[in-house]
Amino acid sequence: MNHGKLAIRTLSALGAAALIVTGVAATPAVAHTFVPCSSSALATAITNANTSGGTLTLTPGCIYTLTTALPSIQNTITIEGDGATITRDVSAPAFRILTVAATGSLDLRDAIITNGDAAGDFGGGIRNDGVLKVRQSIIRDNNADFSGGIGGNTGSTTHVYRSLISGNTALHDGGGLANDGDMTIAETTVVNNTALEMGGGVANDATLNVLRSTVVDNAASGPTGVGAGVANFGGAGATTTLTRSKVVSNTATNAPGGVFNDSGSVTLDFTAVLANNPTNCFGSPTAVPGCVG
Repeated sequence: MNHGKLAIRTLSALGAAALIVTGVAATPAVAHTFVPCSSSALATAITNANTSGGTLTLTPGCIYTLTTALPSIQNTITIEGDGATITRDVSAPAFRILTVAATGSLDLRDAIITNGDAAGDFGGGIRNDGVLKVRQSIIRDNNADFSGGIGGNTGSTTHVYRSLISGNTALHDGGGLANDGDMTIAETTVVNNTALEMGGGVANDATLNVLRSTVVDNAASGPTGVGAGVANFGGAGATTTLTRSKVVSNTATNAPGGVFNDSGSVTLDFTAVLANNPTNCFGSPTAVPGCVG
């Protein structure tokens, strides 16, 4: 065996590998920030993360009580709630809790968002103009003119996963959630939300997918209230698909109480629409295929 040639080949291979390794640019580390239990610390952390993105880890179990609105999310930011609550002080002026700008992307995990008030506006708890993921969180007791809990605006993408949307109110449409963009709700319970007009639970006039979720005990309580569970409206472009879900025990002033559809498309795929008042789907301007009563 020619050991000299073997050594040359080995050195050449090592050199090539070194060139390959040194030619690869290092991936910048994502900044992680622990946020002390202080509303001012949370505001500062969001402001700093807006520069280059990052992950904010909240103090476990802390209640961040806000007296002024937080900065909007303008970059790619993850908020690890660890069971913390972000709430508006009851004596503070009206403002929502979180706003995701068109340039922003927020991944919210294991947090409670409560007492936001976007009076005269959209999205009492969270307004999304960019990209929003809500995971294993509670959005409750927020208020707005439209979308009391979470509002996905035109051009936005919203994913809600394994969460609870409860006790939110809207003066007009979408007590729990309202969507003007692309919204997916998966393995989530939407319960005890109220809108005066349409969609006590969820209102949609764009693209909505509901997967393995329950929409229950919501209300459309105003004089013209319809579609207490789910309301799909806004013309042919409004598309709602409910898959392996339940729309049950929702109550509207006028029929239907379960699922309302006006000129759009609603698909029920292994989905139960039951025990809604005064009807499940009957009375919709546009029929809901597969819905009885």
